[in-house]
Amino acid sequence: MKGVTRSSAHRETVLRASEACCALYVDRGTADLTVAEICQATGLSQRSFYRYFPAKADSVKPVLNWTTETFNSHVATAPDAPIREILRDGFHQMLGGEVAGRTRALTPILLADPELWSVFLRAVHSGELSLVPVLAIRLGLPSASLRARAAAGVVATATRLSLEEMAASGADPEDSFVRFIDAFDSGLFIT
Repeated sequence: MKGVTRSSAHRETVLRASEACCALYVDRGTADLTVAEICQATGLSQRSFYRYFPAKADSVKPVLNWTTETFNSHVATAPDAPIREILRDGFHQMLGGEVAGRTRALTPILLADPELWSVFLRAVHSGELSLVPVLAIRLGLPSASLRARAAAGVVATATRLSLEEMAASGADPEDSFVRFIDAFDSGLFIT
Protein backbone atom coordinates (compact mmCIF):
# COMPACT_ATOMS: atom_id res chain seq x y z
CA MET A 1 0.00 0.00 0.00
CA LYS A 2 2.82 2.38 0.85
CA GLY A 3 4.39 1.80 -2.60
CA VAL A 4 1.11 2.60 -4.31
CA THR A 5 0.79 5.85 -2.38
CA ARG A 6 4.37 6.84 -3.20
CA SER A 7 3.80 5.97 -6.87
CA SER A 8 0.59 8.01 -6.97
CA ALA A 9 2.32 10.93 -5.28
CA HIS A 10 5.19 10.71 -7.76
CA ARG A 11 2.80 10.63 -10.74
CA GLU A 12 0.99 13.66 -9.33
CA THR A 13 4.29 15.51 -8.85
CA VAL A 14 5.36 14.75 -12.42
CA LEU A 15 1.95 15.86 -13.73
CA ARG A 16 2.21 19.14 -11.81
CA ALA A 17 5.71 19.70 -13.22
CA SER A 18 4.39 19.00 -16.72
CA GLU A 19 1.51 21.43 -16.17
CA ALA A 20 4.02 24.08 -15.08
CA CYS A 21 6.06 23.51 -18.24
CA CYS A 22 2.95 23.70 -20.43
CA ALA A 23 1.86 26.90 -18.67
CA LEU A 24 5.30 28.37 -19.32
CA TYR A 25 5.15 27.44 -23.01
CA VAL A 26 1.72 29.06 -23.24
CA ASP A 27 2.87 32.14 -21.33
CA ARG A 28 5.89 32.57 -23.60
CA GLY A 29 4.02 31.49 -26.73
CA THR A 30 6.78 29.04 -27.60
CA ALA A 31 8.59 25.93 -26.44
CA ASP A 32 11.84 27.33 -27.81
CA LEU A 33 13.37 27.54 -24.34
CA THR A 34 16.38 25.88 -22.80
CA VAL A 35 15.96 23.45 -19.93
CA ALA A 36 17.78 25.98 -17.75
CA GLU A 37 15.20 28.65 -18.66
CA ILE A 38 12.35 26.23 -17.98
CA CYS A 39 13.79 25.24 -14.62
CA GLN A 40 14.38 28.83 -13.59
CA ALA A 41 10.83 29.85 -14.53
CA THR A 42 9.09 26.81 -13.02
CA GLY A 43 11.22 26.38 -9.91
CA LEU A 44 12.28 22.86 -10.88
CA SER A 45 15.87 21.83 -10.39
CA GLN A 46 17.55 20.51 -13.52
CA ARG A 47 18.07 17.21 -11.72
CA SER A 48 14.32 16.90 -11.06
CA PHE A 49 13.50 18.01 -14.59
CA TYR A 50 15.61 15.26 -16.14
CA ARG A 51 14.35 12.71 -13.61
CA TYR A 52 10.77 13.51 -14.68
CA PHE A 53 11.42 14.11 -18.39
CA PRO A 54 14.21 12.30 -20.28
CA ALA A 55 14.12 15.03 -22.95
CA LYS A 56 12.66 18.53 -23.01
CA ALA A 57 9.88 17.52 -25.39
CA ASP A 58 8.76 14.89 -22.89
CA SER A 59 7.74 17.70 -20.55
CA VAL A 60 4.29 17.77 -22.22
CA LYS A 61 3.77 13.99 -22.10
CA PRO A 62 2.22 13.73 -18.61
CA VAL A 63 -0.39 16.37 -19.52
CA LEU A 64 -1.15 14.49 -22.74
CA ASN A 65 -1.40 11.22 -20.80
CA TRP A 66 -3.79 12.90 -18.34
CA THR A 67 -6.08 13.81 -21.24
CA THR A 68 -6.11 10.19 -22.42
CA GLU A 69 -6.79 8.86 -18.94
CA THR A 70 -9.59 11.41 -18.46
CA PHE A 71 -11.22 10.45 -21.75
CA ASN A 72 -10.90 6.70 -21.20
CA SER A 73 -12.24 6.98 -17.67
CA HIS A 74 -15.26 8.89 -18.90
CA VAL A 75 -15.99 6.39 -21.66
CA ALA A 76 -15.66 3.52 -19.17
CA THR A 77 -17.85 5.01 -16.45
CA ALA A 78 -20.40 7.21 -18.23
CA PRO A 79 -24.03 6.26 -17.75
CA ASP A 80 -25.70 4.55 -20.68
CA ALA A 81 -26.26 6.99 -23.49
CA PRO A 82 -25.70 7.03 -27.23
CA ILE A 83 -22.01 6.49 -27.90
CA ARG A 84 -21.75 9.77 -29.82
CA GLU A 85 -22.83 11.66 -26.65
CA ILE A 86 -20.41 9.71 -24.48
CA LEU A 87 -17.54 10.48 -26.85
CA ARG A 88 -18.48 14.17 -27.10
CA ASP A 89 -18.71 14.48 -23.31
CA GLY A 90 -15.39 12.66 -22.92
CA PHE A 91 -13.76 15.07 -25.38
CA HIS A 92 -15.15 17.99 -23.39
CA GLN A 93 -13.71 16.59 -20.16
CA MET A 94 -10.25 15.93 -21.60
CA LEU A 95 -9.76 19.07 -23.70
CA GLY A 96 -12.63 21.47 -22.97
CA GLY A 97 -14.19 22.85 -19.83
CA GLU A 98 -11.59 23.90 -17.30
CA VAL A 99 -8.69 23.07 -19.62
CA ALA A 100 -10.13 24.62 -22.80
CA GLY A 101 -7.88 27.66 -22.52
CA ARG A 102 -4.79 25.51 -22.20
CA THR A 103 -5.94 23.38 -25.13
CA ARG A 104 -6.44 26.42 -27.36
CA ALA A 105 -3.12 28.01 -26.39
CA LEU A 106 -0.90 24.91 -26.20
CA THR A 107 -1.99 23.13 -29.38
CA PRO A 108 -0.42 25.65 -31.82
CA ILE A 109 2.81 25.46 -29.82
CA LEU A 110 2.79 21.66 -30.11
CA LEU A 111 2.15 21.94 -33.86
CA ALA A 112 4.98 24.42 -34.35
CA ASP A 113 7.67 22.38 -32.59
CA PRO A 114 8.64 19.13 -34.37
CA GLU A 115 9.83 17.42 -31.19
CA LEU A 116 6.68 18.33 -29.24
CA TRP A 117 4.52 17.31 -32.20
CA SER A 118 6.28 13.94 -32.25
CA VAL A 119 5.51 13.47 -28.54
CA PHE A 120 1.91 14.50 -29.23
CA LEU A 121 1.54 12.00 -32.08
CA ARG A 122 3.00 9.19 -29.96
CA ALA A 123 0.56 10.13 -27.17
CA VAL A 124 -2.36 10.03 -29.62
CA HIS A 125 -1.26 6.58 -30.79
CA SER A 126 -0.84 5.29 -27.22
CA GLY A 127 -4.21 6.77 -26.35
CA GLU A 128 -5.77 5.01 -29.30
CA LEU A 129 -4.37 1.66 -28.16
CA SER A 130 -5.48 2.18 -24.56
CA LEU A 131 -8.99 3.12 -25.73
CA VAL A 132 -9.56 -0.15 -27.62
CA PRO A 133 -10.55 -2.30 -24.62
CA VAL A 134 -12.58 0.53 -23.09
CA LEU A 135 -14.56 1.09 -26.29
CA ALA A 136 -14.89 -2.65 -26.84
CA ILE A 137 -16.67 -3.03 -23.51
CA ARG A 138 -18.87 0.01 -24.18
CA LEU A 139 -19.79 -1.32 -27.64
CA GLY A 140 -20.19 -4.93 -26.50
CA LEU A 141 -17.34 -6.15 -28.69
CA PRO A 142 -14.37 -8.42 -28.05
CA SER A 143 -11.34 -6.23 -27.34
CA ALA A 144 -9.38 -7.98 -30.09
CA SER A 145 -12.05 -7.20 -32.68
CA LEU A 146 -11.31 -5.17 -35.77
CA ARG A 147 -14.36 -2.98 -35.05
CA ALA A 148 -13.06 -2.05 -31.58
CA ARG A 149 -9.62 -1.20 -33.01
CA ALA A 150 -11.17 0.79 -35.87
CA ALA A 151 -13.49 2.66 -33.50
CA ALA A 152 -10.53 3.67 -31.32
CA GLY A 153 -8.68 4.77 -34.46
CA VAL A 154 -11.60 6.96 -35.46
CA VAL A 155 -11.69 8.60 -32.02
CA ALA A 156 -7.93 9.22 -32.02
CA THR A 157 -7.97 10.61 -35.55
CA ALA A 158 -11.01 12.79 -34.87
CA THR A 159 -9.23 14.18 -31.80
CA ARG A 160 -6.06 14.99 -33.73
CA LEU A 161 -7.91 16.51 -36.68
CA SER A 162 -10.16 18.64 -34.48
CA LEU A 163 -7.12 20.08 -32.68
CA GLU A 164 -5.35 20.75 -35.98
CA GLU A 165 -8.48 22.48 -37.31
CA MET A 166 -8.78 24.55 -34.12
CA ALA A 167 -5.15 25.68 -34.44
CA ALA A 168 -5.51 26.49 -38.14
CA SER A 169 -8.88 28.25 -38.15
CA GLY A 170 -9.98 28.83 -34.57
CA ALA A 171 -12.84 26.34 -34.97
CA ASP A 172 -14.48 25.00 -31.83
CA PRO A 173 -12.63 21.70 -31.26
CA GLU A 174 -15.63 20.01 -29.62
CA ASP A 175 -17.85 20.76 -32.62
CA SER A 176 -15.07 19.65 -34.96
CA PHE A 177 -14.58 16.42 -33.00
CA VAL A 178 -18.25 15.50 -33.39
CA ARG A 179 -18.18 16.42 -37.09
CA PHE A 180 -15.14 14.19 -37.64
CA ILE A 181 -16.71 11.32 -35.68
CA ASP A 182 -19.82 11.65 -37.85
CA ALA A 183 -17.73 11.85 -41.04
CA PHE A 184 -15.79 8.70 -40.18
CA ASP A 185 -18.69 6.73 -38.73
CA SER A 186 -19.77 3.97 -41.06
CA GLY A 187 -21.57 1.92 -38.46
CA LEU A 188 -18.58 1.44 -36.17
CA PHE A 189 -20.45 2.79 -33.17
CA ILE A 190 -23.77 1.08 -33.80
CA THR A 191 -24.30 -1.70 -31.30
